[in-house]
Amino acid sequence: MRRARKPKQGLGGGFAARTGRGVARYYQLYELLSGALHDGTIPAGGALPSEPELVTRYKLSRTTVRRALARLEEEGRIVRRRGSGTFARQNREPVRLDLNLNDFFDDLPALAAHTSLSILRFEVGAVPTAVRELQPQVGVRAVIIQRLHRFQGTPYALTTAYVPESMGLRIRRTALTKASLLTVLDQIGPRTTTTDYTTSAVAADAIAARRLDVSLGTPLLRTRAVLSDGHNRLHAVIESLCRPDRFHVRAALERNPARNSHSPWRLKSS
Repeated sequence: MRRARKPKQGLGGGFAARTGRGVARYYQLYELLSGALHDGTIPAGGALPSEPELVTRYKLSRTTVRRALARLEEEGRIVRRRGSGTFARQNREPVRLDLNLNDFFDDLPALAAHTSLSILRFEVGAVPTAVRELQPQVGVRAVIIQRLHRFQGTPYALTTAYVPESMGLRIRRTALTKASLLTVLDQIGPRTTTTDYTTSAVAADAIAARRLDVSLGTPLLRTRAVLSDGHNRLHAVIESLCRPDRFHVRAALERNPARNSHSPWRLKSS
C-alpha cells in the first residue's frame, strides 16, 4: 500500500500554491519570508534558511533569492552577517500615532502638525457608488483630495476626501500642504461640528500596498468620517486606510445617564 506524503511544515508549505502569473517570483519569496517573520515562524534573532537552501527548496535563481532578501534587509527586518548567515532582526516596537475619538477635532490638527504628507490627487471627479450610498449629499461629482501621510519618514495613512463641489472648489491646493483638511474647511465655511465615524478592516489592494509600503493583502484599518456643520450640511466624507502597526484609534466610553436612551454607552466627555 502506498503511503501518502506528509505536507511540508514551516517555510516549506504554501510557496508553490501561491505561484501565479503576473507575480514576480522574488516577490512571492519575499511574501513567504515576510509572513514567517511576522507570525513568529522565524522568531526574532532566529536564522533564515541559507541562500543555497532557498535556491534548492523553491527552485529559484540565486539572483531572485538575493533580491527578496535585499528587500527585507532594506525594510530593517533582517540582518545579514558575513560568514554567519541571515537572521531576523530584534526590532523595537514601532512608534504609533494615536487618534482619540473623544477629542477628534483637536487631535486632527495636532496630527497634521507632527506628520508630513504628499498630495496625490486634487481634482473634480466621479464619486464612488459606495460613498454616495453612505452620504447622498456628497453628490455624483465632488472635489477629490487624496493624500499620503508619513510619520518619521514612514507612510502610515492613505486618505481620500470627497468634498461637495460648492465647498471643494474654494479650497486651494497649497493650503492642504500646511494644515489638516478639517482646518481648511473651517477657514472657508461654517465650522464643522459633528462627525459620524465608522471603522472596519480591509485587505490592502495593489494601490494601497504600493503607497503604504506593505504587502498585498495586508490588513489595514479603514476609517470613514462624515463631517457636517451645525445645520447638518455635509462638509466632507473622508476615507482613510491606515497601517495598524503605525496608527491607533482610541475611544473612552461611559454609561449614558439619560434613561430610555437607545444607546446605553456614549463617548466619555473630555
